[in-house]
Amino acid sequence: MAPLRLQHLHLPSIHPHYVPYSLANRVQELLRRQHLDFKDSLSSSSSASNASPPPSPPPPTLISFTPAPIFTLGRRQTAPLTPAEAARLTAPLLISPLSSPSPSPSTPSAPSAQLTNDASTSSNSTGAISTTPRLLHSPRGGLTTYHGPGQVVLWPILDLHPLHGAYRTFSVKCYARLLEETTIGTLGKGFGIEAFTTEDPGVWVRRLQQQQQHQRDREERDREDGLAKIAALGVHLRRHITALGTALNVDMPGPEDVNERTNPWARFVACGLTGRGVTSIVDELAARGGQSVDRLLRLRQGAGGHQGQSTREAEVAGVWAGELARHIGLEEGDEGVEVAGKGEVIRLMEGLLADAVGEHDELQEERSYLERIKEAH
Repeated sequence: MAPLRLQHLHLPSIHPHYVPYSLANRVQELLRRQHLDFKDSLSSSSSASNASPPPSPPPPTLISFTPAPIFTLGRRQTAPLTPAEAARLTAPLLISPLSSPSPSPSTPSAPSAQLTNDASTSSNSTGAISTTPRLLHSPRGGLTTYHGPGQVVLWPILDLHPLHGAYRTFSVKCYARLLEETTIGTLGKGFGIEAFTTEDPGVWVRRLQQQQQHQRDREERDREDGLAKIAALGVHLRRHITALGTALNVDMPGPEDVNERTNPWARFVACGLTGRGVTSIVDELAARGGQSVDRLLRLRQGAGGHQGQSTREAEVAGVWAGELARHIGLEEGDEGVEVAGKGEVIRLMEGLLADAVGEHDELQEERSYLERIKEAH
């Protein structure tokens, strides 16, 4: 029998067509339902008088994608936003094509920016798009955060108590630590960035200029000064089946950009942590004067990485998937991961939208995205 591998579904995006958060959630709920149905089938078969062969368990799966701009509000956001706060978050946002394709012989160049079918989105000749971020209440803990282009969102679909014993068992606390360790390992092994956790949620780095100052004045400065969040974490569980996960910043505006028109982080206090900034892989590599993210990803491709994944975010997701496979007890690195083809992922999304129900604007956005991706594919 072939060893169990982590299934990796990367939902594709090409600027200016990013994955609607609602469509990614449809994929997540489908896979989660498969795990819940499997648990139900085991209960039914154990109580049946005539025993039948047990069904095969769904494999552990990772969904990764780069979302269209969206602000999500966690369960700790008990006070409703005022009309002024909501208007500030959903004001038009200018998105530039920050994430260049990772050069690969099998990777076509991305088409130039064009007008989309979504009435809330327009573009100009530079490739930048003006779009209206969505606002969503999320089942995760925490307060307000942002997801959008330049970021990769990583949602593992796992059974924390797998009855088949094919991979490790986790408590809720240990699962949160798994997400942190997977992200820290990805940053360290993939990009040479030292990251860590603090008493606040998420994964953090110390900005290089702040780190040097800290070493000079360590007796006078707050030990936590100079920290910046590079990844946010949020988890939702249903009968030990996971949902949501990690959002890792690959190439996003930093704290130097205080213009709310171009930097969504300037519009709110991320996760309610006043005085803390955000950073990204690209910013941290530039601050350290080392190799660029594209150079590191090309080196990884030459060592057997996922060639043909067209964006930095997709490649970073591939590194993260390998780390996750190792941490849950599967084969290490790429050997423990099976990547679904783009055509397979598109067909899955098509099937979900065939009979989908929901808000008209939301469905229109999902179908417009899928048509554009199919044209590019």
